[in-house]
Amino acid sequence: MLRAAGLPVTSRRSTWTSAGWGLRGECGDDVRDAEGQRLNRTGRPSSDQRHDPREQILQAAGEVFFRNGFARSSIDMIAATAHMSKKSIYDAFPSKMAIFEAAVRRTLEAAQKNLASVDPSGGIAETLAEYGLRLFRGFLDPASFGLFRANIVAANQIPELADDLHALRLAMSRNVADYLMALQADLRLVADIDPLSAAIRFGGLAVGGSRYFLGTPLPGREVQAVMVRAAIDLFLNGYGRQITEDAGDSLSILDTVAEPALEGTAALRLSPDKLDRLIDAAMIEFFDKGYPGASVDRIAIAVGASKATIYRQFGSKEGLFRFIIRRVIFLSSRAHFVADLACDVDEAVAALARQALDWHLEPWNISMHRLLIQESDLVPDLAEQYHDVRVAVLGRALHRLLAAHGWPRPDASATRSFYALATFAVRFLTVQQMPADEQRGQFSREGARLFLRGYAVI
Repeated sequence: MLRAAGLPVTSRRSTWTSAGWGLRGECGDDVRDAEGQRLNRTGRPSSDQRHDPREQILQAAGEVFFRNGFARSSIDMIAATAHMSKKSIYDAFPSKMAIFEAAVRRTLEAAQKNLASVDPSGGIAETLAEYGLRLFRGFLDPASFGLFRANIVAANQIPELADDLHALRLAMSRNVADYLMALQADLRLVADIDPLSAAIRFGGLAVGGSRYFLGTPLPGREVQAVMVRAAIDLFLNGYGRQITEDAGDSLSILDTVAEPALEGTAALRLSPDKLDRLIDAAMIEFFDKGYPGASVDRIAIAVGASKATIYRQFGSKEGLFRFIIRRVIFLSSRAHFVADLACDVDEAVAALARQALDWHLEPWNISMHRLLIQESDLVPDLAEQYHDVRVAVLGRALHRLLAAHGWPRPDASATRSFYALATFAVRFLTVQQMPADEQRGQFSREGARLFLRGYAVI
């Protein structure tokens, strides 16, 4: 059996508390958290166990932060959820940021007690399927999504916490990596792929890369099972041994992306130069402060424009925000990769994967991903489009390259899988130090090998 992070293996239903995954019994059984503490019907510790004010605050803070995100949460919300006064909150913690860090570390400690484990008694596909499904369902849980958003905030404001969260996510893959390493020793998997990288990549494939963090509606269980099976097939056998339908429609989104236009008459519109400076200043503001904390006043001062001018052009702060994202989407849709058709297909796909990784790791793209993940509830349509356009741009080059080597064009699922393999899905969205040149080359070669040939020994 497997254990997804924080998800106990049990025949009983599970429920999330901010201390981690707990167990909910059938027919009136006690409800307990990840540490065995009895909970009441609200999922909070029973009143006789609320003797520690800090624990009471952190329990409430976890609920508030993971539901609303950091920027939209307040001390008032935490106090109301904890049934305590604001003074009591500030007596225990000096600031909202201090509560946030403590609440996330509390959840981190609970999750570390339940790292994913693997029972190798079944076949490879069966073992990966069980792991992939549990991982998928764990990722789709609102609290897990909230924790990932918390990781984004930490990456921007608390680097040490972000490093700890990233280390936990890597540790979750360690048991799967050990399982893959044992299969390599038995000559059932190829030996020239790092097992930890392979385990992380499989997790990314199983959960659909970053698309569900970026506005795509969450899939039902049947779709999850189909996606995990497809991920296992590609991971083990590679695209070269798959039978796919030729699906050019997966690229049609590129024909629908239009450059956003300013509101108002031409006489009142900003000059191109001033518009560029305004967009640059607004992007920096949104990246640094997030949407809730961004100030139109600061943006106006930065470019020497009036606040009234900005509102006349964009209608509101949200209008400015949406305009900027639509413009970035348009510019992304016009990007082109250079596919080397002269070398063999393995080298060509590895070179394409390297271009995709470098594109993904550009600082502005990392910042945009972080921003859109935090604000995917506000602009789910644009967050989803941003992801899909980037997949399609890479897919266009991949289709051309494979066709030149006599391979069928990949369908939408295989194209998204290549994007996830090439970019490493969400792995680098929360780290402080990006991989060096040599490591990027290794990642790209491994990603291309998995995509084309798979991990299993033929």
